[in-house]
Amino acid sequence: MDEGQGSEAGYPGFMVMRPPRLLKNIGTLKRVAVAKLAGIRMISASFSGERLLFQPWLTVMVDEGPCVSVTGVYRTDTSLRNEPEEEGPVFCLRKSTWLSAADLALVKGAYDFRSHLRGGEQVVDSFAFVNRSAGREAIGITEEFVTSMNTSELTLRAADRASSQFQFIKIEVGGEIRAFNIGYSPVTTSIDLVESALPEWLASVDRAVNVPGFQPDGPLTISIDRSVPELIG
Repeated sequence: MDEGQGSEAGYPGFMVMRPPRLLKNIGTLKRVAVAKLAGIRMISASFSGERLLFQPWLTVMVDEGPCVSVTGVYRTDTSLRNEPEEEGPVFCLRKSTWLSAADLALVKGAYDFRSHLRGGEQVVDSFAFVNRSAGREAIGITEEFVTSMNTSELTLRAADRASSQFQFIKIEVGGEIRAFNIGYSPVTTSIDLVESALPEWLASVDRAVNVPGFQPDGPLTISIDRSVPELIG
């Protein structure tokens, strides 16, 4: 099949069904919610008329089965400079959560399944914009966590666990030294450095994201992952 004769851009030789058939079940709800959680790449907001772009420094997706969350620390280029304390925010703290029970309850009252998935009620988002002083604990622990992952070997070893709180962990690091991502299931495998530092880091960001910080002038702007056809179409 020649490209353009019914094939999708980027997938020559294949017919791509759009929109796909969506089965009304928990699997579809979770799959779409995870795509929403993982899809946010950068966050932008205005403060006192100045537009700031926050890029990912450390983001962690944790799948606990009935709950999936993304915890993240994003930063501006200004945060990398060795300058006196900033007057405005240079870090964005994020906590985004999907709960299967809450989503199922919303679906029962929804008029249309596809409209529900398009809406914003699936995922609960919290953002806090801080400088280094206001977010001292969370920023300090993030620096230590990222540095340890950059300077130590991250060895994936087999694990023999009857159960685990986390079904899957995905970590993305955007450091000055290197950028990388790791994904694994703690049910069958383990990275000791990650699992020893992760609970404290998650708790620290959870506390900080619920403390009022700098308030943006208006709605946030996010950049998201796009599909191959959207990127090249």
